[in-house]
Amino acid sequence: MNTETHTTESHAPAGGQTLRLPGSARSVSLHEQLYRYADDLQMMIERNDELAADNDELRQSTDKLLESREELDAIMHSSLDIHLITDTAGSILQSNSASASLAPPDVLEQGNLREWIEPASLANFLAMHANALQGNRCPEQGYELRLRRDDAQRPPLIVMARVLAVRRGDNLRHLHWILRDVTYLRETEFETQITSMVFKNATEGVMITDVEGGILAVNAAFTQITGYGAAEALGRNPHFLASGHQGPEFYEMFWQSLRGKGSWQGQLFNRRKNGEVFPEQLTVNAVRDSDGRILSYIAVFSDLSQQRQAAAPSLLDSALQDPLTRVANRQLLGDRLERMALLSRRTEVPFSLIRIDIDDFGQLNSTHGHLAGDRVLREFANRLMAGVRESDTVARLGADDFVLLAPGLVGDADVGRFCTKLLDALRQPIQIDDQVLQASASLGCAEFPDHGFDGPSLIDRADQALRQAKLRGGNQFAVFQTIATTPEHEDSMS
Repeated sequence: MNTETHTTESHAPAGGQTLRLPGSARSVSLHEQLYRYADDLQMMIERNDELAADNDELRQSTDKLLESREELDAIMHSSLDIHLITDTAGSILQSNSASASLAPPDVLEQGNLREWIEPASLANFLAMHANALQGNRCPEQGYELRLRRDDAQRPPLIVMARVLAVRRGDNLRHLHWILRDVTYLRETEFETQITSMVFKNATEGVMITDVEGGILAVNAAFTQITGYGAAEALGRNPHFLASGHQGPEFYEMFWQSLRGKGSWQGQLFNRRKNGEVFPEQLTVNAVRDSDGRILSYIAVFSDLSQQRQAAAPSLLDSALQDPLTRVANRQLLGDRLERMALLSRRTEVPFSLIRIDIDDFGQLNSTHGHLAGDRVLREFANRLMAGVRESDTVARLGADDFVLLAPGLVGDADVGRFCTKLLDALRQPIQIDDQVLQASASLGCAEFPDHGFDGPSLIDRADQALRQAKLRGGNQFAVFQTIATTPEHEDSMS
């Protein structure tokens, strides 16, 4: 008896269950192929899920790239720097709003960047362009370029330029030019250099102060004129140069003009480090910021003492000069007095003659020596010259005796004001080497023709007035007065 044995095979499908397939080997083979198809399908489903995940990730990356591009565009268009996108040949494809300082976008985007480069900067531009095409990095500081503007009336635009090569893979897509406007900075640097050169080399003294008057800077001419070095002047108020010729009312008017109009110009008297008083022409201007606030003051001054000496050509003749003080001598005084008297008779314009004598000069000579006495005489002569007008004459008769001829200066009020200022100037301390001397003077005044109708009589009347001032203790002035009618009291002084 033959017994057939039927085999039953089991297969595990992709789902993990066991499947038994009865039948022939062909049926088994078919079912195995189906199982393989099921496996492939499962793998495709899993791959599809992976692709879907990759697609989501790619979409998110694309969204981020779009957002970044939008942000980059927003930054570029809001930037204060000029941004230009060009192709590799330099043709302008895109520009931002800041580029309007160069030209409108529709004008820029019709041409090549090279067309806007000034000839003086063309070499720099070509070097930048070539380096970018060759893949070389642009220097961090960039290159300075000058670009013409669409408006030919405006000056060139000065920029610091950098260029970035934008690539996609190995392909150079375009060039991104970033131009930072430094026109104002360069102009300011240039102005600063010029100002510095002028400040250092000016023949006039220059002094810069803060709003309170504290000295911030002085130039070499300041030191040459005043004798004070920069270290001695910085931080101090310019009032340390004051001569005493100008009273509080002068400085009040000075500051009113400076704060009101922002400027002051005129003449005044200052004092050098050695104690010498000198006349100066001064101009002061306020420096303001863009809001109109005063930042500082600039004072420019020149020494007028040499001009005043040159204003009297006859003094160039040494035969008519006093050799010690360099003012007119007795001979020149006599000639001037005679001419002035003749002119006064013809024009009926009066004048005053003032005798000037240094108080206790003999004692000063004995105490400090003749060299110090000579220095005092020269300083007094300088102060007299600084305190008079160009039409006046200062002369030395001898020793400590000076005479001043002042045309048009008459009347007790005017003479009194003039003499008071002169006395104030003469009694200021005198620096001689390492010691400070104090001296004063007495003045005697007589008017032509009221007090004398010729030179000798006028000098005599002034001498009488001088003695009266000396009797009152010195450091005073007196004007000759004819007040008596009897012979024994014909003349008296007040």
